[in-house]
Amino acid sequence: MTFKEAILNRKEWGRIFESAIGAHIVSNAFTGNYEVFYWREKDKEVDYILKKKNRIVAIEVKSNSEKYNAGLEEVRKMYHPYATFVVGEGGMKTEQFLSINPVRLFE
Repeated sequence: MTFKEAILNRKEWGRIFESAIGAHIVSNAFTGNYEVFYWREKDKEVDYILKKKNRIVAIEVKSNSEKYNAGLEEVRKMYHPYATFVVGEGGMKTEQFLSINPVRLFE
């Protein structure tokens, strides 16, 4: 699949986009001294849960303009995370997220 074909295929682009954000998160986890998890309960999920000491940060990746995510809402209720983010068109801009070290999300 070419890059142009991938962009036009919403499902495929979503996978690529989510993987790119995940690669950035995971590549900084060791030096940032945080753990990375995926959370799912029944039909609700959150793409990335970051944990550093007693702080949790939940991140949902959206390749479209959708902002709401039932999984983030459930994580907020159950775990009271330090912060929650949507990364993508409906939230924090991709360029902004990729320009920071994710460990800064715990500050």
